[in-house]
Amino acid sequence: MHSDLPNARGYFNLLEAAHGRMRIAGWMLLPKSPLDSFRLIIDGDAVTSGPLAESMDIRGAFPFLPHASRTVFDASVPFPVQPGIRMITVIGMRKNREAAKLETCYSGDLVPKQPFPGALVTRVAGRVSPAFFRASAFTSFRNFAGAAGRHADISGIRTMLDWGCGCGRLTVMFSEGTDIPGIYGCDIDPESIEWCRQNLKGEFRPIPPAPPSGYDDSFFDLVLSSSVLTHLTKENQLEWLREIRRILAPGGLFLATVHGEFATFFNHGGRIRKILKRGINDETADGSLDGIAPDGYYRGTYQKESYTKRVFGDYFKILEYIEAGSLNFQDLVVMKKPAHH
Repeated sequence: MHSDLPNARGYFNLLEAAHGRMRIAGWMLLPKSPLDSFRLIIDGDAVTSGPLAESMDIRGAFPFLPHASRTVFDASVPFPVQPGIRMITVIGMRKNREAAKLETCYSGDLVPKQPFPGALVTRVAGRVSPAFFRASAFTSFRNFAGAAGRHADISGIRTMLDWGCGCGRLTVMFSEGTDIPGIYGCDIDPESIEWCRQNLKGEFRPIPPAPPSGYDDSFFDLVLSSSVLTHLTKENQLEWLREIRRILAPGGLFLATVHGEFATFFNHGGRIRKILKRGINDETADGSLDGIAPDGYYRGTYQKESYTKRVFGDYFKILEYIEAGSLNFQDLVVMKKPAHH
């Protein structure tokens, strides 16, 4: 219905259901043109609309965008308890015309039973609120499950790996929201892996910063990677692309996020051409995993769509490249291991 609309930049900050109502709040913007109002759609039905409110915090985050202050949506709507996953879309409007979208989902059955530990959350997402982190889990699940479902029958998947699972934000969504029997997670952070072992369904193991991972050849039907390649050097990316191809079954899917031009624009003040003049830029150190990752290992890596398609295409067949397809910020690359490998 709204598939042709571009993804807005923004986040769902709150998805909270209680007493038969749902509060949905967040912010959205487009880089080149202002939005003025929003429309909220749940399971295909428009339920409410209203003007976007101003936020000086968002304006301060994007000083190079003069229209960045009017970005906030906040709605409380009837939301009776019912089984299944509810699809939620916020449409950004400009002069009564649809201009952009943010999409997520919600199910009371998928709300994590244990709160994610604050220190582990900070390693994954920075200093964010527990409500935001929970909301982002639903958005990430809709992004990855929706993309995987376009190219495979999820009910036929036997084994799935969340490569770089952290504290299991995405893993728990798949373990609780699908019938995949073999759910696996791995990460270089042993503390996060131990927490996952104690609190989530699945098999979790720590892995080294460089291959091999320790998994058998052609073991997984599906491998997910949320914000992992975004932190690896060009050379480390290539090492892990080879390793993922090894452990993925012929015909299996690999879904991975990258910092593309969309993320580069916002994180580098619009200077896409300068930052990406060589196709990939892995020069910026990221201290989020200091003391866990080796010195200099963890980066802030940005890359052009053309670079990603060319280089990743040497290892996998590129099925889909979705700008801002993960959490409305990172690009989502959907890949397949050819059957002849």
